[in-house]
Amino acid sequence: MEKKGQKKDFDMEVFIERSDDKALCTIHGEIDTQAGLELSERFQEIVENEGIVSIILDLTDVHNITSAGIGKILKLLKYLNGRGGTMTIKGISPSLKLLFKEIHLDKIIPIEDK
Repeated sequence: MEKKGQKKDFDMEVFIERSDDKALCTIHGEIDTQAGLELSERFQEIVENEGIVSIILDLTDVHNITSAGIGKILKLLKYLNGRGGTMTIKGISPSLKLLFKEIHLDKIIPIEDK
């Protein structure tokens, strides 16, 4: 299993663990517009690995996300769907879960409670 983490000048960390055709993407911190750019770069790493068809996003430690961050998640989901893949959110803060329900994102991406 490969594990990579990266920290920039803002308050978000992304850790990606790959195993066979799956990737666990754990995000810590706030996903604002600037962090959304970093998230896009990290998701690109997943996309470049054509063997990955299942992604689990762990958002337990994300308490705020902007539309830019949501857009990056949806772009990754669209790519996975085109490849016959799946995305699941595992672990989500109560505030984020409420937001996802309000915008019906929970109808598009399955959310599993920890």
